[in-house]
Amino acid sequence: MIIKAKNNRQVIFQRLNVDDYDELVDYFHRFSPETVKRFGPHRFDKQSIIEVYDHSTDYKGYIAKDYEKSEIIAYSIIKTGYLEHDNSRLQSYGLLPDKTTDCIFAPSVADDWQSLGVGNSLFNFILSDLKADGIKRIILWGGVQSDNVKAINYYIKNGFRIVGEFQYNGPNYDMILELG
Repeated sequence: MIIKAKNNRQVIFQRLNVDDYDELVDYFHRFSPETVKRFGPHRFDKQSIIEVYDHSTDYKGYIAKDYEKSEIIAYSIIKTGYLEHDNSRLQSYGLLPDKTTDCIFAPSVADDWQSLGVGNSLFNFILSDLKADGIKRIILWGGVQSDNVKAINYYIKNGFRIVGEFQYNGPNYDMILELG
């Protein structure tokens, strides 16, 4: 799928594959310190990427590339199910986590590509895959820091709702999206 971003650059969306691993590491190294602080489903080195994607079928990666430069400008990771250590917290909100119809989601967009529609378009690309896989609910991976207003607005714009608050290096919100 190809779209035109608000900066008039063409962006292509695709599933992450083994040929993208080195480029994904380069993408991580372009993160600002603020982005590094906020994005953390796995470490930012190639070995960690290999361990996540080559040793489990529970994970899917999605990327957006600048069509002209052919460099990754956005990345999202999906894990089917939920994190076990979040189970009791999720249940305290009245949710019953399900390993087959829930997934957790962690998106990122390169700093200079934020607010250009790339994150929303990549998310819509991912949604079609998740619905085809029978996913009924998306849980935000690790929540969102309560002072990350830009991210909270992004999630709300895409249909997520806040279901609770927890403390981890400061206040965070758990957010979910019901797919119907």
